[in-house]
Amino acid sequence: MLVKSTELQFDVYHPQGMTRVGENWFMTSVETQQRPQPAQGQDARYDRTPGAGIGHLFKFSPEGDLLADITLGEGTMYHPGGIDFDGEYIWISVAEYRPDSHSIVYRVDPETLYYKEVMRFADHLGGILREPISGDLIGVSWGSRILFRWKETNGSYNPVKYDRKIKRDSDVDYQDCQLMNNELMACSGIRSQRIDNLNTRTVGGIELVDLNSLEVQHKIRVANFSATGELLTRNPFYISFGGSHANGLFFIPEDNRAALHQYVIE
Repeated sequence: MLVKSTELQFDVYHPQGMTRVGENWFMTSVETQQRPQPAQGQDARYDRTPGAGIGHLFKFSPEGDLLADITLGEGTMYHPGGIDFDGEYIWISVAEYRPDSHSIVYRVDPETLYYKEVMRFADHLGGILREPISGDLIGVSWGSRILFRWKETNGSYNPVKYDRKIKRDSDVDYQDCQLMNNELMACSGIRSQRIDNLNTRTVGGIELVDLNSLEVQHKIRVANFSATGELLTRNPFYISFGGSHANGLFFIPEDNRAALHQYVIE
């Protein structure tokens, strides 16, 4: 059930992931200045050109007021993805806006907004989170076709030493994932499904994924739309377990002028 929608008092561009630290919100977004085009010539090893843009991390209040805006990324890596807070840092991946490309993983101090590069990876990472007990990093590829895991060794991660799992039995492409406990993460997203030779439909959902096996354990279909006609799971989401927002689901599905939609779990 929809509890309220809070208008955000700033241009959000194209939101990607969000998390909450205390009462304030953090959200990544890509400001695309030049859209990628079908690849030709020197870009032929990719399916598209890199385009150009700016990767943002917004901090905003419960009332929707912008508190801070920092930029992350480098060169053609300007597209941030889904994020999560591990109790100490916010973890963010910033990638090229095309599959099979490159990414930088950052950790950000939510108080000072100081950010540090953790590693670079030779693929597009559309989202990242850290499991605080094991220290493992878990990331998702373009369209979340592959799930990755990196083990923490002496406080660092080796970008070429990882486990990978081809995602199976999933209904949606993950955009934003959140740690639920030391066994599960919740991931939300959308996907186009073919109805027949001429028609497709877009479905939305949230799926629970086992952190050890990286296999889907449970699927929740989300069919609600915002007032602007966007499926709620189109990009950022957050689940709250306690405090003033207990049992809450939060979504920001719109681009540019957007709202934070709060739903209650009954």
